[in-house]
Parts: sequence; structure tokens; C-alpha cells
Amino acid sequence: MSAIAALVLADGQATPVNHTFTPRGVKNAIAKWQDISGGVVAGYPTITFSLREPTKASKATKVTAKIVVPTLEVTSPSTATGIQPAPTKAYDNLCNIEFVFNERSSQAQRKDLAAYVKNYLASAAFQAALNDNETIW
Repeated sequence: MSAIAALVLADGQATPVNHTFTPRGVKNAIAKWQDISGGVVAGYPTITFSLREPTKASKATKVTAKIVVPTLEVTSPSTATGIQPAPTKAYDNLCNIEFVFNERSSQAQRKDLAAYVKNYLASAAFQAALNDNETIW
């Protein structure tokens, strides 16, 4: 088991910038990191992670990660008082990642699935859909 530590991840801009996701703790077996550099709590990009081991009812290990990137509303001091409103969240962009491995799977099989996912996410077809809203036909 790994101890929770800061995650440094590059963004997707033309000139990538590294962002540090600070460990925020582990609660109910869910680890949480946030990029707190923006200063506004409602706008912190957040990563969560959990691992559920096989049980009698479910013979599979489930590894789940979630990345949420909020966007704050654009505000201006256009009120009668001239005071700019407090930042609020406009919406979230998010990704849920879930791997489910049967308890009988080998390490090689788990590595294969992870590699297929990584390479599919990097594929031209997936990137066109993700970045340009292109469908598969």
C-alpha cells in the first residue's frame, strides 16, 4: 500500500504546466487530492481514489479514480454597491475511471488491461472524440 503523497500532473495546454495535487486525507477508504493553487475552494480540481477488495458477494477487486475540474462563474463588480460577488462554481468537467478485476486474474492480465486503456485514451479516434466532439462512424 502506498502512503498518500502529492501528485504532480501536467495539464493539456500547448505548453504543459505541472500542477501539484496536495493530499487532503483518506476518509472511508477514499483518498483525496486537490490542486489548491487557485485559492478558491469551490474551484479546486480534485482527484479521488479507492480500492475495494474481493468479498464473498463480489469476487472482484474494484479500483476507482475520479477527477473533477470545476469552472468558476465569471463575475464582475456590476452590482449597485460595486462590490464583486464571491466566486461560485459554474459547472464541473469530470472523468470516472473504474477497473474491475476478477480475483482469479493474473498480474499480467491486469497490466494488459491498464496498457490497453492507456493506449486507447492516446489513440487518434479517442482524442478526436474527446477534443473535437467527433463521433465514430
